[in-house]
Amino acid sequence: MQIILVRHGEAEPLKRTDAERNLTLDGLHQAQQSGAWLLNHQYVLDGLFSSPYFRARQTANELSNILEVPVTQTDRITPDRDPREVAAWLDSLELPDEAVIALVCHMPLVGRLAGWLCDGVDGGGRFSLAEVRVIELPSPAAGQGKAIAGFVPH
Repeated sequence: MQIILVRHGEAEPLKRTDAERNLTLDGLHQAQQSGAWLLNHQYVLDGLFSSPYFRARQTANELSNILEVPVTQTDRITPDRDPREVAAWLDSLELPDEAVIALVCHMPLVGRLAGWLCDGVDGGGRFSLAEVRVIELPSPAAGQGKAIAGFVPH
């Protein structure tokens, strides 16, 4: 299985709530670059999941348009979720061993989840805006994954 972690693109300053922040024009361009990188490297997604926050949804929509895969929104990957809960949710999806899915989410979750899947540590690793990190793993469990590819937009 491959899990592709994607942080949303650059967002505008805080609105009434964090969830309402939209992408800036630069953020939209970053999302398009990340989608183009995935397409150029021939990643074919079996699933594309997005946080319900506006900036993540907008990033996921750009990926969806480029990769021609529908987006599923889930509140399971909002910023303050516990990576262990996310791993349990992924495991409950009962995906085939060869599945390739992408999660469009936020800091600190995306960094914590990468640390959990690859190192078995709930670490706070950094992700750049619209960064893509491809993790290969036999199952979504602590320390089972290995980062095999990645991209950071300009």
